[in-house]
Amino acid sequence: MDETKDSLFDKAKVAVRSTIVDDELDTELNDLILSARADLKLFGLVDKADTDDTLITQAVLLYVKAHWGYDNPDAERFEELYQQLKDKLSVSTQFAQGTAYEV
Repeated sequence: MDETKDSLFDKAKVAVRSTIVDDELDTELNDLILSARADLKLFGLVDKADTDDTLITQAVLLYVKAHWGYDNPDAERFEELYQQLKDKLSVSTQFAQGTAYEV
């Protein structure tokens, strides 16, 4: 893979159960991660989409699992879970508009 891997690349590779070493597939996986981060930013999760907060990580991995492969029987379920988590994060006062998140 020529470009720099996202910090969640290794976790995403495990999440989609990929053990294949293939530059083109790795690039596709990395692009899905970047697409997930961009989608989260569109929902007002500006600063948090660039971090590896556990809830953001979960959202990114759900997005990746929903969009990975053409014959994924669980794609719809993962997409629904991603949308639900994204919606909750986007209305949370702790996540919306980059407000600091505290545990």
